[in-house]
Amino acid sequence: MGSDFDPQKQAEAAMKEAVNADGFERQRWIRFAQAWLELARSHHGPRSPEPAG
Repeated sequence: MGSDFDPQKQAEAAMKEAVNADGFERQRWIRFAQAWLELARSHHGPRSPEPAG
């Protein structure tokens, strides 16, 4: 099952929003970007081997 969302692109879009925001809104967009980057890492990171059996 695929997904139309690219976490890396979503993180980049959130950072662009952060540049244009200030105060609380900027912090909010930065947190969104960090969350998307974490998803990108878990999605594209090394997978643990599946148990044999």
